[in-house]
Amino acid sequence: MTNNTKIIYEEKLKSLAEKYESQGFHVLTGLKTDELPFDLGNYQPDLIVTKNNLGFVIEIRTSLSRISVERLQALAEEVSKYPGWRFLLVTLEDIEGKSLPGTSEKLILWQELTDQFVQAHKLLENDEVEPAFLFLWSIFEGALRKRAIDVLIPIERFPVIGLIRHLYSLGELSISQFDLAQACLEVNNRLAHGYIENINLPFVHNFDNLVRELLTGWKVEFDVSQLSSEGLAAFHTWFAEFYTASLDKQLALMTDLINKSLLLGLESNGNLINEKLKKELNVNDEQVINVELEVSQLSPQNLAAFRIWFAEFYPAAWDKQIEKDVTQQETLLSITGSPTLEPLTDLDPWIQSLIGVIQLGEENTTENYVDYLEEKYG
Repeated sequence: MTNNTKIIYEEKLKSLAEKYESQGFHVLTGLKTDELPFDLGNYQPDLIVTKNNLGFVIEIRTSLSRISVERLQALAEEVSKYPGWRFLLVTLEDIEGKSLPGTSEKLILWQELTDQFVQAHKLLENDEVEPAFLFLWSIFEGALRKRAIDVLIPIERFPVIGLIRHLYSLGELSISQFDLAQACLEVNNRLAHGYIENINLPFVHNFDNLVRELLTGWKVEFDVSQLSSEGLAAFHTWFAEFYTASLDKQLALMTDLINKSLLLGLESNGNLINEKLKKELNVNDEQVINVELEVSQLSPQNLAAFRIWFAEFYPAAWDKQIEKDVTQQETLLSITGSPTLEPLTDLDPWIQSLIGVIQLGEENTTENYVDYLEEKYG
C-alpha cells in the first residue's frame, strides 16, 4: 500500500467509524483474530460495529481492482451463520447512499420488481421503446443488487459494471446474458449523458426477455430459500412428483394449486368456503402453495435450471438444519445434563423425513442424497 493509498484508507476508516458511532454503534478497530466475536480463521476485519442485536464485520478497500470476490463471499457466508451478523465490503467506489452501509438501506423486493416489470413490458407493447428500455434498466440493476445480497456476494454497493462482471465471473450470469448486459449498459450510459440513441425494437425485446428470465429464476429461488424446514420438506415432496410427471399430470397439479390459492384468498378475506375443502386446507400452507405455483409456471428452460439449483440447495439446507438441531441439543444437554427423548410422532416433520437417511449409517449422507435426487428427478 503506497503512502497516498494508506492515507486515503485511514481517512475512510476514521470517517466510517465516526459515522457509526454517531448512530449509537459500538465500534472496534484493530482487532486480532483471537479477539473477534467468532472464529474467522486468519481473517482480520477493518471494523467491527455492534448495536443491540445487530453486528457488522466490515472490510474497507480503496479500489475495486484485485478483489477476490470468491474469498469475500466465503467470509460473508461464515458471518451470516451467526444471527444478526452481516459482512460488508466498503470501497471508495461505492454507489452513493444516504445511509451507512447495512443500517437502513432497503433494496426493492422481488415482488415489487416483478410488478414494475409488468409496467415496463406494457410500455414496450405500446412501442414506447426508449421509456421501456430505461425502465427495464432500473429493474435490471435493482435485480442485480438484490441477487448479490441473496447469495451473500458483498458487492451490492458496487457500480453496475462491477456488479455485472462479478456476477458473471461467479456464474450468476451466462456468457450470452453477460454480453447483452454489456451492450445494454453502453446504450444506457449514452442515454444518461444526453446523447441521442436510436434503439431498435428487437434489441429492447431481447433485453425484456433477459430481465424476465432473471427475475423469474432469482425470485423463485429466493422464495424457496425462505420456506420453513417443514415447508421446504413439503415442497421437496411436491417437486419430485411434479418434475417427473407427464404433461397432463403437471397441468392437473397446476390446476389444483390454482384452486388452492384461490381458496386461501377467499379464506384470508373472511369469506365462507366449502367446509370440506376448508378442513383439507391450512391457511399456513399459503407460502408453500404460492412457491409451488411459481415453480409450476416456469418455462421448460427455467424449470430445468431450477432443478439443478434445487438439487444443490436442498442437501445444503438439510445439512444446515442438522447443524442447528445438533447445536440446540447440545445447549439442552448443557442445561439438563441428560438427553430428552421424544416419540417420533412428536418430532418436527422435517426431522421425521430425515430419520430414514440418518439410520442408513453411511459415511457421506450428502452424496447419498444427491444420488437420490438424481434418481428421483430422472
